[in-house]
Amino acid sequence: MDKTLIKAVYNRKGKLLPDGTALVQVETYLRGKKRYFSTKIYLKKDEWDKKHRQVKSHHPNANRLNKQIADFIKQLNDFELETLNKGKSFNLDMFTQHVNGEVTNSFIDFMRKEIDKSNKAASTITGHKTTLSVLKEFKTEILFDELNYNLLDSFKNFLIKRGLHTNTINKYFRHIRTYTNLAIKKDLLDANSYPFRKFELESVSTNRGCLTPEEIAKIERVKIPENKGYLIKVKDMFLFSCYTGLRFSDVSALSKDSFVVIDGKEWLKLTMQKVKESISLPLYALFNNKPSEIVKPYIQPDRQYIFDDLTNQYVNRCLKEIADLAKVNKLITFHMARHTQATYLLSKGLPIVVIQKILGHKKLATTQIYSKIQDPTIVNELNKVAWT
Repeated sequence: MDKTLIKAVYNRKGKLLPDGTALVQVETYLRGKKRYFSTKIYLKKDEWDKKHRQVKSHHPNANRLNKQIADFIKQLNDFELETLNKGKSFNLDMFTQHVNGEVTNSFIDFMRKEIDKSNKAASTITGHKTTLSVLKEFKTEILFDELNYNLLDSFKNFLIKRGLHTNTINKYFRHIRTYTNLAIKKDLLDANSYPFRKFELESVSTNRGCLTPEEIAKIERVKIPENKGYLIKVKDMFLFSCYTGLRFSDVSALSKDSFVVIDGKEWLKLTMQKVKESISLPLYALFNNKPSEIVKPYIQPDRQYIFDDLTNQYVNRCLKEIADLAKVNKLITFHMARHTQATYLLSKGLPIVVIQKILGHKKLATTQIYSKIQDPTIVNELNKVAWT
C-alpha cells in the first residue's frame, strides 16, 4: 500500500517577499500527485536549514517553530494512518479537507456544514435545516460510526410518537439519506456500512387538493370589501398561479424581465427556484391570456420583483379569508393552485407530457399523480354533456 511522503520545503517558488522572507510549506506526495500546505511560517534564506529541513538554531524562535512544523507533519501522518486503519482508501484531497476542517467524525456537524454551503433553493435549504433540527432533538450528537439501521429505526419511532404523517417522516429520511450518500462520496463513511441498505422508506399516496373550474370562477368573481384591500394582491397571486402552475417561490421571484414578447405574443421565461429547471410558458395561450391581464398592474419600472413582499404563511392566512368571501368550502393553500392548474388541464384533454413541460417536472411519474385526482372534475364535465 502506498504511503504519502511528507516533508517541509522552503521558498518553493524561489521568490522572496519584499521583506526578504519566504514561506515554509509542507509538501505531500502520493501516486505522482502533490499538495502543499502553509505552515504560516516566514523565514529569511539564512534562517532555513535546507539539508535537515528545519529552522536554523540561530533563529530566536527556532525550537518553537521546528516543533510547529513537526507537529503539523505528525498530524497529517496520524490522519492518514487513522483513515487507512478504518479500511478506507486514501488520497491527497482528504488532506485538504482535513486541514480545512471539513473532516469530522460527527454526522450532525457534517450535515450542518454542508447545508450552510449549499446552493440549493431557499425553500429546500429550509427543509433540510428543519430535518437537522429535529434530528438534533432526537440525539444531540451522532457520530458516523453510530449511523446504522438501529439508529434510523429509533429515529423513526421518535417521529411516530410525535404524531408525524408518514410522508413527513419519509421526507426527513430522504434528507438524511442525501447527506449520508454525500459523506460516502467524501470518504467520511464506509460504503459497506451504508445504513439505508436495509432501512426502507415508507410513503402513502395523498389526495392533492385542488379547485374545480366552478370554484376558480367564484374566486375570480369575489368582491373584496374596502376594509380588506390587502386581499386583492393575494387573490391575484393565487389566480396567477392557478393559470400558470407556478410555485409560490417562483411567483415571488417574478420580475419584469421574466416577461418577453416573441412574434408579438407574450411569454413567461424563468428558472424555477426549487429544481433549477428553465421553463417557457406561452401566457397568451393559457386561459385566454388571463395571467398577463392579472400581472400587468404590478409590473413597475422601479420594482425589481413583482410579488416579493409577501410570505407564504401570510398568503395562506389571507386565502382562508378569500375562500370564506367566495363561499368556497375548502381549506385553500397557495400550493393548491399548482395542483388546480394541472388537474384542470388534464380535464380539458391536454396530453400529460405537455402538462409535464408546463409544470417543469423532471419525471413523468410526478405529473401522473394528478391523473388520480381529476375524477370529480371529469364527472362534473361529463354530466354537462348532452348525450344522444
